[in-house]
Amino acid sequence: MDIMKDNSSCSMGSDMTNPLLLLLLLCALPLRLWAAEILVISSYHPEYLWDQSYNASLAANLKGDHHISHFYMDTKRRPTEEFDQIAEQALAYYRQVKPDLVVLGDDNAINYLASDIASLGTPVVFLGMNENPRHKGLVGHPKITGVLERPLLKRNISEMSQLMGGIKKALVLFDSSNVALTAIEDEFKTQTELRVGQTRVNSQLIGDYSLWQEAVLNAKQSGYEAIFIGLYHTLSDEQGRHVDENKLLEWTSAHSPVPLFCFWEFSVGKGKAIGGLVLDGRDQGAKAAELVNAILAGAQPKTLAPRAALRGEYVFSKSELARWQLTLPDKWRYKILWRD
Repeated sequence: MDIMKDNSSCSMGSDMTNPLLLLLLLCALPLRLWAAEILVISSYHPEYLWDQSYNASLAANLKGDHHISHFYMDTKRRPTEEFDQIAEQALAYYRQVKPDLVVLGDDNAINYLASDIASLGTPVVFLGMNENPRHKGLVGHPKITGVLERPLLKRNISEMSQLMGGIKKALVLFDSSNVALTAIEDEFKTQTELRVGQTRVNSQLIGDYSLWQEAVLNAKQSGYEAIFIGLYHTLSDEQGRHVDENKLLEWTSAHSPVPLFCFWEFSVGKGKAIGGLVLDGRDQGAKAAELVNAILAGAQPKTLAPRAALRGEYVFSKSELARWQLTLPDKWRYKILWRD
């Protein structure tokens, strides 16, 4: 009997050390027990609220105890002539980390890195893409898929016109970055003057902080009844130094002679913009996590078509609404997210 027990133990130990058996057991484990190495390469910087929002949502919605590392290209604050060098640094970090999958945040990272990383065999999930992915060869790509970002410029202006009981003339301000240009072109078709319902809209792309200040200060005198701000993160002062986006937003809010609305959630709050029908980085991160989960579960990126995230949320600041003595329509009451 003792001999039989010994043989049985030896037999079981031999089976458990069988490489094929171990492989089969590992394959049968739930996805959450496999820890993948995921590299997130961001176009921007860690302090940028958009990045913080999508990164937190991405991590929260991933299925599994994965390890996430980050590389920030900082292209909001660094000059375009450095972008090639920054992209090389990002690729060097990618080779060092050897990730199982790469997430690329926003257009600059996508444009500079998506094809190169995919060509090395690593699946890529992008998010925050304003450009048309077909023009970049990313639709149906064997290794690439992702989430599109489509700011609701016209619809937001129309909705805020309802809030104000009609806006005859509105000013839209963006910085002069390529991302801003793409967003304006997508909605306004390169027109700087157009009509949205009964509202005459003028859009301006500005790279110089003093010109931005001038446009804001003169808005009411120029006949504008509201200002809508988009991206404002790449402006420079007279010495060519980058202007901190938070200080710029605070200045704009404090000095605007007319109500200040926005297109992105990170601009909403006390001492900032009133709000609007805005895009939120959380939606981008959640949708990207769905794609990452599918790929890590065995799906091929080419079978997962790029898709848009949620089409905007009503986000407002109670403080700024009170400051401008504005009351939201009753029909929005149960849709609103408050930021203070």
